[in-house]
Amino acid sequence: MLKLILGRAKSGKTAAIMEEIHRRLDEPDGAVLLVPEQYSHEAEREMLRICGARLCLGAEVLSFTRLALRVESELGGAPQRVLDAGGRMLCLARAAEAVGSRMRAFGAARRQVALQQRLLRAIDECRTCRVTPEALEALAGDVTLAPGLRDKLADLSLLYSAYIAIAARSGLDPMSRLDTLAVRLPESAYAARRYYIDGFTDFTAQEMSVIEALLRAGADVTVCLTAEGTEEGHAVFEPSRRAAVRLLRCAEALHCPAETLLRTDAPGDAPMEILERELFSFGSKSYDGRGQVQLLCARDVTDECACAAERCLALVRETGCRWRDIAVAARDYGAYRAAMESIFAYYGVPLYAARKSDLSEKPLIALIAAAYAVLSGGWDYDDVMAYCKTGLTGLSAAECDELENYAFLWTLRGSAWTKAEDWTAHPDGFSGEDSEDSRARLARVNALRRRVTAPLMALQAAGAQADTGRAQAMALADFFDALALPELLKARAEALQSEGLVQAAAEYVQLWEIVAGALEQSAAILGDTPMDTETFGQLFCQMLSAYDVGSIPLSLDRVSAGDMDRMRRRHIRHLIVLGCDSDTLPSAAPDGSIFSDDDREALRGAQLELGSTAGERLDREFALIYNCLTLPSDSLCLSWAAAAPDGARAMPSFVVSRTAALFSLPYVHPDMDEVRAAAPAPAFELAASAMAGDATPLRSAALDYFSGREQELEKLRDAAHLTRGRLSRSAVRALYGDTLRLSASRVDKLASCGFAFFLQYGLKARPRQPAQFRAPEMGTFLHYVLEHVARDIADGGGFAAAEEKRVHELCDKYVSEYIHDTLNDFREKSPRFVYLFRRLITSVRAVVGDMAAELAKSDFVPLDFELDFSDREAFPPVRLGEGDDALVLTGVADRVDGWVHDGKLYLRVVDYKTGKKSFSLSDVWYGLGLQMLLYLFALQRSGEARYGREIVPAGVLYVPARDVLLSADGPMSAGEILAEKAKARRRSGLVLAEDAALRAMEHGDAPQFLPVKLKGGAFSGDALASAEQLGLLSRHIDETLRALARELRAGSVAADPWYRSQTDTACRFCDYAAACHFNESDDRIRYVTRLRPQQVWELLQKQKEAQP
Repeated sequence: MLKLILGRAKSGKTAAIMEEIHRRLDEPDGAVLLVPEQYSHEAEREMLRICGARLCLGAEVLSFTRLALRVESELGGAPQRVLDAGGRMLCLARAAEAVGSRMRAFGAARRQVALQQRLLRAIDECRTCRVTPEALEALAGDVTLAPGLRDKLADLSLLYSAYIAIAARSGLDPMSRLDTLAVRLPESAYAARRYYIDGFTDFTAQEMSVIEALLRAGADVTVCLTAEGTEEGHAVFEPSRRAAVRLLRCAEALHCPAETLLRTDAPGDAPMEILERELFSFGSKSYDGRGQVQLLCARDVTDECACAAERCLALVRETGCRWRDIAVAARDYGAYRAAMESIFAYYGVPLYAARKSDLSEKPLIALIAAAYAVLSGGWDYDDVMAYCKTGLTGLSAAECDELENYAFLWTLRGSAWTKAEDWTAHPDGFSGEDSEDSRARLARVNALRRRVTAPLMALQAAGAQADTGRAQAMALADFFDALALPELLKARAEALQSEGLVQAAAEYVQLWEIVAGALEQSAAILGDTPMDTETFGQLFCQMLSAYDVGSIPLSLDRVSAGDMDRMRRRHIRHLIVLGCDSDTLPSAAPDGSIFSDDDREALRGAQLELGSTAGERLDREFALIYNCLTLPSDSLCLSWAAAAPDGARAMPSFVVSRTAALFSLPYVHPDMDEVRAAAPAPAFELAASAMAGDATPLRSAALDYFSGREQELEKLRDAAHLTRGRLSRSAVRALYGDTLRLSASRVDKLASCGFAFFLQYGLKARPRQPAQFRAPEMGTFLHYVLEHVARDIADGGGFAAAEEKRVHELCDKYVSEYIHDTLNDFREKSPRFVYLFRRLITSVRAVVGDMAAELAKSDFVPLDFELDFSDREAFPPVRLGEGDDALVLTGVADRVDGWVHDGKLYLRVVDYKTGKKSFSLSDVWYGLGLQMLLYLFALQRSGEARYGREIVPAGVLYVPARDVLLSADGPMSAGEILAEKAKARRRSGLVLAEDAALRAMEHGDAPQFLPVKLKGGAFSGDALASAEQLGLLSRHIDETLRALARELRAGSVAADPWYRSQTDTACRFCDYAAACHFNESDDRIRYVTRLRPQQVWELLQKQKEAQP
């Protein structure tokens, strides 16, 4: 007999059948309560509450799937391996590979995982609707259907058949369980029981077949459905009404007695009862819902979650309910999950989210995916590092960082990882110096490399020998053993368990069970199928993508949260619904099916029903909203975020506007300060705001609240007035030593920004960059060639006698020597590096030729290349100042040229610049660009000991160290090109305004290299400086250095970058911008203006006159 109990929500349907089960517990036939899987636990609790301990004697709670398992257990049969989600995905992938070449609409399924997932859902839909491949094939021949739909049907039929065949050889597909149940149920003792079916909105074709089998076997079946009757009515009841009509037709076809009971309890006047009755009636009458219904409009998702947490706290404090009496639902909980979990923890609200975790985020799955990516991707750097960072390779985080830094530095990929020879490149890049420490670090990196690559290379070798799917699975199992993964994961789980992280520990156990089961299934399903490593890796990773990991609550008394369609609690007092905006509720998300709504309508016209149409899905959506909003007994809160995640304005859902009209309620815009005051941690934020000076009465009250907690208050005070501060004297000594040593480049960095200097030279923080021939390395290469060429030319008679051919030969000779001695003949260098280096050789040839041309017309000759001011044998360090002003000047001058005149040695310092930097007297005034002048004046002070003559500073010159590229609007003659190149190679700098020195620097009446003009026998230009002016400049630089040393000794780490314009500032290309967090209220910008040379000389003169 079939009995239908129909009624609206809260009409007592469930209570009626549970009372009947209780009343008839002693009857011998026994009762089964069939409910959806997610409701089974709560239904069991409710049954136990009503029936007591006698429940186990006469009734049980099952889902359709669990009923199938009971019947299988009773009737027996050949034991079969049951395919899980991963096994089914693998069967589908094999089916797609087998028939993909014959498919027209879905031929891409052989290569596209996402399409395979959609096709598997389509096959599942066919299964639940009891549609066979033969039915699809027959319909594919119907010429009345659109050609595109016929292709889809033909392809799906082909794939469906192949999938069934492969799955049948591999194990039991759980999607066929209900079909088997419908056939075997009449043979089982379960057919004689009484059945009560509750909690369903409607039934799939498979579930209907089981109910039909029960009715055919003569079982008493009672079905509860949320509907007002069997006549068409509200859309919210349509899915259940249609299910009721189908059940009655089924009973009629089987000549089975049927009765329909309609429960119409007297309407109540409580707000929740009014909401259930009137929400979808759209009447004009309004009611009082204050205190029990709230409509809340938050600023964004974060505030919305904070308001939800605050409401949970208020409900527990004010109503005395327990956490488990509260539920939070959202139509798309995934959009709220991260914010919910962090904010609820911050507010101290215990939360249990009924969700599954994506396995691809887990370390073990990431390890497997990365391992196969390494092998198939040719040992790419990113893949190897992703593999290392899973934390399951045996490397600590520090070891992983060390290996990554080296691999990143030298851009290592491909055979660089797998070759037998050790890596030999310096761990500090091209500019690194050989030392015991560097050799130890290199040995350590090589050892780490071998630990990482050994298991992967073993997997690669085993995979190359394996020629079947089963053999590939065995190779992967050996890889797991090589990494000792079972033991490692067990140890991790035990460690987490001991720390009280029960959920995380259980997750590790689940992960290994899933992977081990997937590996076993893959070996069984793939068997002797020919397969290479790459294909197996793709299939196995695709297989793993089908799994997810569940979690259990740490305690029963927690706020439950989840998607509206997966709410497990049916008896709750308070419900909070998030995301009630018009774009989300009702949901308009596509179902992802391969069939469009037009396809479904056409199929129904051909008497084949597959799933729901758009209209039916909308009915189900309204039913879902109705069933969810009618769950609470005491209160309901509907909230939405005014700003969508993309920044667009969100409008409230019709559910909100209808509820507002029904209860005459305003939209509440929460005061977030009041929300934060609900819990200690966020209230601390309010106290921090008050401490920082942004006080309100509520924030001041929060500050008063924390006044008794001195330690936290002290931290709060420090945080409110946080500045960079100053280093202690002991810290300064620890970072910079007892003697302050500043090179020219360090002086420039210190004058540019104190905080950048502190990070680079105090903390030794280095920007993470791959090894390249940048300016320092290019300079080393250039100086090597220049020095050797100049020495050979000097030994051969000087530059005046050197032929251009001889210069080029020498240049090529020393370039080759550098490549052999320093670059190891390009071993371990990428083709790109070799190409760029060979391009650099062109610039070096041009610079060498330019030097030869200049010195051929000059009486100045090179005396030193790369003169090291910190080498006591070459040139002792220069000491300046006393006490806190004291410092030692070090550094390396690119080239020092000299000319002897009247018994004195005129010296000029030359610096090669690969960029476009030019000398600026204005910068020197501000303490910038002092490098060459520092060397020049250091030589003036102490050079006599090295060169044996009195020193006269003759100037400083920047020399372009790059090949000149010209751009022009039209064709240029050879002469014009030479003239433009000569102009581009003109030096910039400052030279002594003495005719004899200037004529010695460059012969002739038309200076080609010097930054001066000669007209009428007189030199002119801004680059000229008298001896007196050079003296003023020397004193100014000394004062600048002493001031910088004073600040450094005082512990300054100030962020004080110079600023000339938006595009001309120390911050523009700063390597430490990410660590700076410049704050305009506490840090300062030093504005610098461009001064004309004459202005600088005047300022220097005034500075001298102001000194005592």
